[in-house]
Amino acid sequence: MRILLLALLSLTVGHALKAQAYKKEEAKAFFVNQRYEEALAVLKTAESLVANDQEARFLLAVSYYQTNQLEAAGRLFQSIIRSEKDPFPECWLYLGKIRHAMNQFAEAAGYYKDYLRRIRANSPNRKMVWDDIRRCATGMRLQYLPSEVYAENLGPKVNTNGDEFAPVPSPNFSNRLYFSSMRSGNLGGRRDENGMPDSRTGQFYSDIFSCRSATGGGGNWQEVSSVGYLVNSTRHDVLLDFNADGTVLYFFQGWHHEDAKIIVDTFRNDKEERTVSSDVFKGPINPAIGDEAFFFASDNLVFFASRRPGGYGGLDLYRLEYKNGQWGTPVNLGPQINTAYDETTPFLARDRITLYYSTNHPDFSIGGLDIVKAVFNANSETWTTPENLLTKINSSEDDAYFRIAKDGFTGFFASSRKDGMGQRDLYAAHFDNFLPEMELRVDEYYGYVESRLVEPEVTGPQEDMAANPEGESLPALPEEIITTEEVASVPEAEMSAEHEITGEQEEVPVQPQVDGAPETASEAGNAGLLFLPPIYFRMDTPEAFSADQLRQLQTIADTMQKQEDAYLVLTAYQKEVESGKGAAIFKGAQQAEAVAKALLKKGVPNDRIFIRGLLSEAVGDQECSVDFSFYLPEGKAATTPLPVVGLRYANAVPRHPVHQRLLYKVQVGALSGAYGTNSLDAYEGVMVERQMDGPYYRYTVGAFTTFEEAEAFKVKLLRGAFTSAYVAAYIDGRRADQMRARRHIIDFPDLKAYTD
Repeated sequence: MRILLLALLSLTVGHALKAQAYKKEEAKAFFVNQRYEEALAVLKTAESLVANDQEARFLLAVSYYQTNQLEAAGRLFQSIIRSEKDPFPECWLYLGKIRHAMNQFAEAAGYYKDYLRRIRANSPNRKMVWDDIRRCATGMRLQYLPSEVYAENLGPKVNTNGDEFAPVPSPNFSNRLYFSSMRSGNLGGRRDENGMPDSRTGQFYSDIFSCRSATGGGGNWQEVSSVGYLVNSTRHDVLLDFNADGTVLYFFQGWHHEDAKIIVDTFRNDKEERTVSSDVFKGPINPAIGDEAFFFASDNLVFFASRRPGGYGGLDLYRLEYKNGQWGTPVNLGPQINTAYDETTPFLARDRITLYYSTNHPDFSIGGLDIVKAVFNANSETWTTPENLLTKINSSEDDAYFRIAKDGFTGFFASSRKDGMGQRDLYAAHFDNFLPEMELRVDEYYGYVESRLVEPEVTGPQEDMAANPEGESLPALPEEIITTEEVASVPEAEMSAEHEITGEQEEVPVQPQVDGAPETASEAGNAGLLFLPPIYFRMDTPEAFSADQLRQLQTIADTMQKQEDAYLVLTAYQKEVESGKGAAIFKGAQQAEAVAKALLKKGVPNDRIFIRGLLSEAVGDQECSVDFSFYLPEGKAATTPLPVVGLRYANAVPRHPVHQRLLYKVQVGALSGAYGTNSLDAYEGVMVERQMDGPYYRYTVGAFTTFEEAEAFKVKLLRGAFTSAYVAAYIDGRRADQMRARRHIIDFPDLKAYTD
């Protein structure tokens, strides 16, 4: 009997050991295939194995780390170090990674050094860890620098426990974002690295999706939809870009890099055929040789990353240009951008000289890939030293695929930071101030206004698309495209901001008028006020200044020299001309520029002159007048009482709607020249402005005393003829950025709504 009991016990123990060994191997299989959630689930059911097997405990701790459960991972790594006689050196490595992820750079560097002390001198990991120590040093240097941007996770309706990456803002709709994702439910299901179905240890291949913001692009992203099986396939489908007007989609498709192609899709939404036309991109770029992360800056300019031979090491950035009817040879961006490390996911801003990209160079990164910015100097033909976007945007993990939306205030990127929901999540970057590199070039603008699109219905859930058998009605195409025949079927509420410009007069809210604006210095009741009468012009180009006018300009120059913190505001009033409001205010701005240039010759700095061009019939028998006012920063007192917009202001057109100390307007364009269409003619309060040290003319409409009114007007504009619009604040006639507006809240409480 005793022998029988021993035999049964041995058999039971043997089965238990086999079961534990099986669970360990199963967990390792998931682990090797980066299925960390499944590895975690298996190990959690094997308590005895984890308690007695250091390798199993280590796998459990790493799985916690990889699923972003940092506290649980840290406790388990510390437990292994305390309880094991010879703990794995990688326990210190991962403790460093955990501290690094928390931006505790000094503590992270300490753990990294502990790891280096425990590994062989010839270990291939030594350089990697030394680089991470250097990144910690960069983090300590950058951590507390001021930043006027913050990052926001797009939330659980967009991000999953899978992998979301490659965000691309819609070229036509400010509330729409496209992206790629490897997530549950994708068309191909789980597959192995060769593309064969593998439901046990395989990964989901990527599909392309879209989502919408319920607040016009500002947040609350939801309504995630697949772009449908006319684009998505059982292979990897990765969005690369759209062309400028959204009529062409570029995407990567393939089982892996060796057999992948770049597809160029032009859409036809024909009621009978409803087909998509696809072609392979013909340029000299090829994923099979390491080309990736393509950005189509235009139809004839592409930036991309590559490991092709002849680079500086790792991934390098290249540009490819289409000239004389053919694509040229890719050109490496050179050693000021590329390094022995990785440079990838380029994005060129609208000014065509500001380049955003990601690099893991330890001198520019606080960890993994970081988003940086460099600017090309055309005179010296060199790039500036890359600038890190700081810790409000970058993390210890990979931050990449940065894109800026057309509004110039919002960016999007993908990050594998450890406070996310999955492998990589999508984030929005909200900038306090408009990014000047996103000013709309005049040639770009005219291209946009020639083509206005109508928003189609939202694509249905992906499951319905995947289940749709061949031969039945097909799903909607990516919502950038709709034919003119379908316009009538779109509900009014669904009309996009980019419908065709008809020239019809749109109902405009009543613009506020200003009462009590003094007509002359004596009306203001300020003894000793510097009196500066307007300068009048009769011709398209200003006549030579009279002796009195030259003396007045010298007085202004002397005043600016004495009052070194003052800014001069030149306001031009121009009569409307046959070519429209946009052309008229630009003519007025040119007259103000003539005055500004005369002042520049007298030593007034160009960064202290702000010009405005307005419409008015009240300029007597003259065609244009230019008057003078000043802006003083908060807390600054004038040595001589100076005319200020809305206060002590001897202006040529009293009670004009823009003569208010606090004013809100809505910017609808920023061009390098005149406004060449009639789309401004339907609106009141039309104005053009320019800071004399900048190249762009900003066009605004409306005039409001509260942010709420201006915001409502902006929404109406976006439903009309304008693709982008945002509210701008003006204090004493000069535009105020977010920082300046915050400093004036005590004077104008309504600015709090603007700055929030």
